[in-house]
Amino acid sequence: MNDSVKSKRAELEGVHRVYRENCGEWEFFRTAYLGGREWEEAGLLYRYVHELGPEFAERLRQTPMENHCKSVVHTYSGFIWRVPPKRSFGALEGNRAAAALNGNADKEGGSLNEVMKEVQIWASVFGCVWVVMDKPAVRGATKGDEISRDIRPYLKVYFPVHVLDWRFEESGSGCYELTYLKVRERVDGGNGSDNSGGSAGSGWVYRVWTRERVEVWRVDGRDDEAVLVSEGVNEVGVVPAVVHYNTKPLERGVAVSDLQDVARMQRSMYNDMSELAQMVRGSNHKTLVKNRGDDASTGAGGVIVMHEDTLPEKKPYLLQADAEALLGLLQAIEMKVEMINRMAHLTPVRTYRSAVASGVAIETEFQILNTLLAEKAAQLAVTESQLFRIFCRWEGVDYDAANVVVTYPQRFELRDRRADLDFLVRAKEVTEKIGSPTLQREIDRQLARVVLERDDVLEVVEGELSGG
Repeated sequence: MNDSVKSKRAELEGVHRVYRENCGEWEFFRTAYLGGREWEEAGLLYRYVHELGPEFAERLRQTPMENHCKSVVHTYSGFIWRVPPKRSFGALEGNRAAAALNGNADKEGGSLNEVMKEVQIWASVFGCVWVVMDKPAVRGATKGDEISRDIRPYLKVYFPVHVLDWRFEESGSGCYELTYLKVRERVDGGNGSDNSGGSAGSGWVYRVWTRERVEVWRVDGRDDEAVLVSEGVNEVGVVPAVVHYNTKPLERGVAVSDLQDVARMQRSMYNDMSELAQMVRGSNHKTLVKNRGDDASTGAGGVIVMHEDTLPEKKPYLLQADAEALLGLLQAIEMKVEMINRMAHLTPVRTYRSAVASGVAIETEFQILNTLLAEKAAQLAVTESQLFRIFCRWEGVDYDAANVVVTYPQRFELRDRRADLDFLVRAKEVTEKIGSPTLQREIDRQLARVVLERDDVLEVVEGELSGG
């Protein structure tokens, strides 16, 4: 390759400092969440001294893994999406492209809710994901022709391991704007490895956005030159992408994953399960120690014929694993499960309590989890609002005048409803003797919050109580 081609490949394969520092972690979180074959092929067991490759591979195959990472992520998602968000499209109410986006956001049959749920789940895994709102380069003769041919803005989700480089610049208003984005996609049939290494294998497509241009490059082989597939003017004048953060970002392009501690504890438990499997096998299958010349048969009631020259002190004997060590290992695994629940603030919903906890302690745990879920929901609302701002640019509509409003639930009633209901009913019986209308209304309001799940109905009831 000549120098210009080499420099272009080096430019395409270059990565951001944050990517270089975090790509290994992102791959680990992805493996921990997926589990199954991905987890087994990662070889995350600690190898024994002098353990051969085939023996290690067999131990990997035999060791089960309880996927706490997936459980934690989907528990969060279940609470957040129990009540779907509300969207008011404002001036876009009759926009056919907006309706199509709402019903088929990714052009693969996924609604906007389904795509945003995917965004939330993978942001919980990686800490952040990138969402690009793109539009096909082809254009129709009229707007109606574009709609009939489904030429409209759509969403595409990129994992952090796919986004190699980006750049934010401070605008005149003091906010930071994304001015450069480079993503790498796998080409069907390519044999490149989808890891986070700097060198792209064969079968990669690079998409590069700036405020002025959009370019697509392809590299088919490790030593092949980069080929420009297409280029064009960026019609919206901004990089049409939004980075969604799981929680408040550490810096632009990276945020804290929900699995950063859980995944490591899961790996520790995985190794404990391997040790447990080895101990169970050792307990059920005793080890026979005998002389080389002794003839022994296996199975229940096996027979050993000692060699005639065997000394009495060298008689055959059995070795058996210590059962107490097995019980200690089981207790250690149970303790680590409790630690995961505390890390994820899911003790109230993932734990069977063998000890009685105080009402204040349980309520505090629920409030911490409620705050965490509310922060995640708020980040989803921010991301979706930014996406609709880009959508308005594609459609040539003023976003501020369109008045698009996206509202995600901010209150998650994570409480023991039966216990709260019993308490409030008894309190209502007692306060009836006091004769305070204000106290009665407040208890009625608390009862409504326990009984009702829909926010819109609850607002009506609270309005009726306040009016009374």
